[in-house]
Amino acid sequence: MTQRQNNLDSQTYPQSLLFPAELPSSVADKAAVFQVLKRVAVALHRLFDPFCEVVIHDFADFEHSIIALEGNITGRTIGGAATDLLLAKASQGETDEDLYNYLTSLPGGRLMKSCTVFLRGQDGKAYGAFCVNFDISAFVNMRKLLGSFVLTEEKGDVIETFSDDIEETVQSLLTETLYALGQSLPLMNREEKVELIGRLADKGVFQVKKAVPILADQLGLSRATVYNYLRDARGERDAS
Repeated sequence: MTQRQNNLDSQTYPQSLLFPAELPSSVADKAAVFQVLKRVAVALHRLFDPFCEVVIHDFADFEHSIIALEGNITGRTIGGAATDLLLAKASQGETDEDLYNYLTSLPGGRLMKSCTVFLRGQDGKAYGAFCVNFDISAFVNMRKLLGSFVLTEEKGDVIETFSDDIEETVQSLLTETLYALGQSLPLMNREEKVELIGRLADKGVFQVKKAVPILADQLGLSRATVYNYLRDARGERDAS
Protein backbone atom coordinates (compact mmCIF):
# COMPACT_ATOMS: atom_id res chain seq x y z
CA MET A 1 0.00 0.00 0.00
CA THR A 2 1.40 3.43 -0.95
CA GLN A 3 1.97 6.29 1.46
CA ARG A 4 -0.73 8.23 -0.38
CA GLN A 5 -3.21 5.39 0.23
CA ASN A 6 -2.26 5.29 3.90
CA ASN A 7 -2.89 9.00 4.20
CA LEU A 8 -6.22 8.65 2.42
CA ASP A 9 -7.34 5.85 4.76
CA SER A 10 -6.38 7.89 7.80
CA GLN A 11 -8.40 10.83 6.53
CA THR A 12 -11.42 8.73 5.62
CA TYR A 13 -11.44 6.54 8.74
CA PRO A 14 -10.25 8.09 12.01
CA GLN A 15 -7.43 6.20 13.72
CA SER A 16 -9.69 5.51 16.72
CA LEU A 17 -12.03 3.52 14.49
CA LEU A 18 -9.34 1.64 12.60
CA PHE A 19 -7.41 0.68 15.73
CA PRO A 20 -9.55 1.37 18.83
CA ALA A 21 -7.36 2.19 21.80
CA GLU A 22 -9.90 1.14 24.39
CA LEU A 23 -13.08 -0.86 24.72
CA PRO A 24 -16.48 0.76 25.31
CA SER A 25 -16.86 2.38 28.70
CA SER A 26 -19.77 4.81 28.48
CA VAL A 27 -23.45 4.01 28.16
CA ALA A 28 -23.44 5.54 24.69
CA ASP A 29 -20.50 3.38 23.61
CA LYS A 30 -22.16 0.23 24.89
CA ALA A 31 -25.41 1.13 23.14
CA ALA A 32 -23.48 1.55 19.90
CA VAL A 33 -21.91 -1.89 20.32
CA PHE A 34 -25.32 -3.43 20.97
CA GLN A 35 -26.72 -1.80 17.81
CA VAL A 36 -23.94 -3.25 15.66
CA LEU A 37 -24.31 -6.69 17.20
CA LYS A 38 -28.05 -6.64 16.56
CA ARG A 39 -27.29 -6.33 12.84
CA VAL A 40 -24.78 -9.18 13.09
CA ALA A 41 -27.44 -11.26 14.84
CA VAL A 42 -29.87 -10.70 11.97
CA ALA A 43 -27.21 -11.70 9.44
CA LEU A 44 -26.26 -14.91 11.27
CA HIS A 45 -29.85 -15.96 11.75
CA ARG A 46 -30.76 -15.39 8.11
CA LEU A 47 -27.67 -17.27 7.01
CA PHE A 48 -28.41 -20.36 9.11
CA ASP A 49 -32.20 -20.21 9.55
CA PRO A 50 -34.03 -22.30 10.79
CA PHE A 51 -31.28 -23.93 12.85
CA CYS A 52 -29.72 -20.80 14.35
CA GLU A 53 -30.73 -18.55 17.25
CA VAL A 54 -28.76 -15.46 18.24
CA VAL A 55 -29.32 -13.77 21.62
CA ILE A 56 -27.86 -10.54 23.01
CA HIS A 57 -27.84 -9.99 26.77
CA ASP A 58 -27.43 -6.74 28.69
CA PHE A 59 -26.13 -7.47 32.20
CA ALA A 60 -27.59 -4.21 33.56
CA ASP A 61 -30.72 -6.22 34.44
CA PHE A 62 -30.28 -9.99 34.77
CA GLU A 63 -34.02 -10.53 35.18
CA HIS A 64 -34.73 -8.96 31.77
CA SER A 65 -31.33 -9.25 30.12
CA ILE A 66 -32.42 -10.33 26.62
CA ILE A 67 -32.43 -7.15 24.52
CA ALA A 68 -32.29 -8.81 21.09
CA LEU A 69 -33.24 -12.24 19.79
CA GLU A 70 -33.16 -13.65 16.28
CA GLY A 71 -34.58 -17.13 15.74
CA ASN A 72 -36.62 -19.27 18.11
CA ILE A 73 -34.87 -22.45 19.21
CA THR A 74 -35.05 -22.11 22.99
CA GLY A 75 -38.54 -20.59 23.17
CA ARG A 76 -37.44 -17.37 24.85
CA THR A 77 -38.46 -13.79 24.09
CA ILE A 78 -37.02 -10.29 24.34
CA GLY A 79 -37.11 -9.17 27.96
CA GLY A 80 -36.40 -12.69 29.21
CA ALA A 81 -33.98 -13.54 32.00
CA ALA A 82 -30.31 -14.45 31.88
CA THR A 83 -29.48 -18.16 32.01
CA ASP A 84 -27.98 -19.81 35.07
CA LEU A 85 -24.67 -20.08 33.21
CA LEU A 86 -24.49 -16.32 32.59
CA LEU A 87 -25.48 -15.55 36.18
CA ALA A 88 -22.77 -17.81 37.55
CA LYS A 89 -20.03 -16.58 35.21
CA ALA A 90 -20.84 -12.90 35.82
CA SER A 91 -21.07 -13.22 39.60
CA GLN A 92 -17.82 -15.15 39.87
CA GLY A 93 -15.97 -12.82 37.50
CA GLU A 94 -15.29 -15.71 35.12
CA THR A 95 -15.89 -13.73 31.95
CA ASP A 96 -12.29 -13.36 30.80
CA GLU A 97 -12.65 -16.32 28.46
CA ASP A 98 -15.43 -16.82 25.95
CA LEU A 99 -17.18 -20.19 25.61
CA TYR A 100 -17.18 -22.04 22.31
CA ASN A 101 -19.04 -25.09 21.02
CA TYR A 102 -20.44 -26.37 24.30
CA LEU A 103 -23.23 -28.92 24.13
CA THR A 104 -26.69 -28.44 25.67
CA SER A 105 -29.99 -30.27 25.43
CA LEU A 106 -33.43 -28.93 24.60
CA PRO A 107 -36.93 -30.18 25.46
CA GLY A 108 -37.85 -33.34 23.57
CA GLY A 109 -34.29 -34.65 23.52
CA ARG A 110 -33.06 -32.15 20.92
CA LEU A 111 -29.38 -31.24 20.95
CA MET A 112 -27.80 -27.84 20.52
CA LYS A 113 -24.28 -26.45 20.48
CA SER A 114 -23.63 -22.91 21.61
CA CYS A 115 -21.08 -20.13 21.79
CA THR A 116 -21.06 -17.28 24.31
CA VAL A 117 -18.92 -14.19 23.71
CA PHE A 118 -18.73 -11.84 26.70
CA LEU A 119 -18.80 -8.11 25.98
CA ARG A 120 -16.17 -6.51 28.20
CA GLY A 121 -15.65 -2.85 29.03
CA GLN A 122 -12.40 -0.97 29.49
CA ASP A 123 -12.25 -2.17 33.09
CA GLY A 124 -12.41 -5.79 31.92
CA LYS A 125 -15.84 -6.36 33.47
CA ALA A 126 -18.48 -7.96 31.29
CA TYR A 127 -21.52 -5.80 30.61
CA GLY A 128 -23.27 -8.18 28.24
CA ALA A 129 -23.01 -11.30 26.11
CA PHE A 130 -23.47 -12.26 22.47
CA CYS A 131 -24.72 -15.85 22.22
CA VAL A 132 -25.19 -18.10 19.20
CA ASN A 133 -27.19 -21.32 19.56
CA PHE A 134 -27.32 -23.94 16.82
CA ASP A 135 -29.81 -26.81 16.80
CA ILE A 136 -27.83 -29.84 15.63
CA SER A 137 -30.61 -32.40 16.12
CA ALA A 138 -31.21 -32.74 12.39
CA PHE A 139 -27.53 -33.45 11.79
CA VAL A 140 -26.89 -36.02 14.52
CA ASN A 141 -28.26 -38.86 12.40
CA MET A 142 -25.84 -37.81 9.68
CA ARG A 143 -22.84 -37.80 12.03
CA LYS A 144 -20.61 -39.80 9.70
CA LEU A 145 -21.06 -37.29 6.91
CA LEU A 146 -21.16 -34.16 9.06
CA GLY A 147 -18.95 -35.19 11.97
CA SER A 148 -16.71 -32.15 11.77
CA PHE A 149 -19.72 -29.83 11.57
CA VAL A 150 -21.34 -31.06 14.81
CA LEU A 151 -18.07 -31.48 16.71
CA THR A 152 -18.26 -29.91 20.18
CA GLU A 153 -15.70 -29.13 22.82
CA GLU A 154 -17.52 -30.62 25.78
CA LYS A 155 -16.79 -29.41 29.29
CA GLY A 156 -18.51 -31.14 32.16
CA ASP A 157 -18.97 -27.91 34.10
CA VAL A 158 -20.88 -26.08 31.37
CA ILE A 159 -24.59 -26.40 32.11
CA GLU A 160 -27.19 -23.92 30.94
CA THR A 161 -30.96 -23.55 31.35
CA PHE A 162 -32.96 -21.59 28.80
CA SER A 163 -36.06 -19.86 30.14
CA ASP A 164 -37.76 -16.47 30.11
CA ASP A 165 -38.96 -17.09 33.67
CA ILE A 166 -36.37 -16.11 36.31
CA GLU A 167 -38.11 -18.44 38.79
CA GLU A 168 -37.34 -21.39 36.50
CA THR A 169 -33.71 -20.30 36.30
CA VAL A 170 -33.43 -20.08 40.09
CA GLN A 171 -35.21 -23.43 40.45
CA SER A 172 -32.73 -24.99 38.02
CA LEU A 173 -29.78 -23.65 40.01
CA LEU A 174 -31.35 -24.92 43.24
CA THR A 175 -31.90 -28.41 41.80
CA GLU A 176 -28.38 -28.51 40.38
CA THR A 177 -26.87 -27.44 43.71
CA LEU A 178 -28.89 -29.95 45.73
CA TYR A 179 -27.72 -32.67 43.35
CA ALA A 180 -24.10 -31.57 43.75
CA LEU A 181 -24.48 -31.65 47.55
CA GLY A 182 -26.16 -35.05 47.42
CA GLN A 183 -28.93 -33.74 49.63
CA SER A 184 -32.70 -33.94 49.83
CA LEU A 185 -34.23 -30.68 51.00
CA PRO A 186 -36.66 -32.13 53.58
CA LEU A 187 -33.78 -33.93 55.35
CA MET A 188 -31.35 -31.01 55.51
CA ASN A 189 -30.41 -29.46 58.85
CA ARG A 190 -29.61 -25.80 59.45
CA GLU A 191 -25.88 -26.08 58.71
CA GLU A 192 -26.56 -27.88 55.43
CA LYS A 193 -29.07 -25.24 54.41
CA VAL A 194 -26.51 -22.50 55.13
CA GLU A 195 -24.07 -24.34 52.86
CA LEU A 196 -26.77 -24.59 50.19
CA ILE A 197 -27.45 -20.83 50.35
CA GLY A 198 -23.71 -20.14 50.20
CA ARG A 199 -23.29 -22.21 47.06
CA LEU A 200 -26.28 -20.51 45.44
CA ALA A 201 -24.69 -17.15 46.26
CA ASP A 202 -21.47 -18.30 44.57
CA LYS A 203 -23.49 -19.08 41.45
CA GLY A 204 -24.89 -15.55 41.32
CA VAL A 205 -28.45 -16.27 42.40
CA PHE A 206 -28.58 -13.24 44.68
CA GLN A 207 -27.79 -10.87 41.83
CA VAL A 208 -31.43 -11.40 40.91
CA LYS A 209 -33.58 -8.81 42.70
CA LYS A 210 -36.33 -11.31 43.45
CA ALA A 211 -33.96 -14.11 44.55
CA VAL A 212 -34.83 -14.00 48.27
CA PRO A 213 -38.64 -14.29 47.92
CA ILE A 214 -38.24 -16.90 45.17
CA LEU A 215 -35.90 -19.04 47.30
CA ALA A 216 -38.00 -18.52 50.41
CA ASP A 217 -40.99 -19.93 48.55
CA GLN A 218 -39.05 -22.83 47.00
CA LEU A 219 -37.28 -23.76 50.23
CA GLY A 220 -40.30 -23.30 52.49
CA LEU A 221 -38.47 -20.69 54.58
CA SER A 222 -39.23 -17.14 55.60
CA ARG A 223 -37.42 -14.31 53.83
CA ALA A 224 -35.74 -13.39 57.11
CA THR A 225 -34.38 -16.92 57.44
CA VAL A 226 -32.95 -16.82 53.92
CA TYR A 227 -31.22 -13.53 54.74
CA ASN A 228 -29.86 -15.01 57.98
CA TYR A 229 -28.52 -18.10 56.19
CA LEU A 230 -26.93 -15.90 53.52
CA ARG A 231 -25.24 -13.76 56.19
CA ASP A 232 -23.97 -16.87 57.99
CA ALA A 233 -22.68 -18.40 54.76
CA ARG A 234 -20.75 -15.25 53.88
CA GLY A 235 -19.41 -15.06 57.41
CA GLU A 236 -18.08 -18.63 57.22
CA ARG A 237 -16.38 -17.89 53.88
CA ASP A 238 -14.79 -14.69 55.23
CA ALA A 239 -13.55 -16.57 58.29
CA SER A 240 -11.94 -19.27 56.17
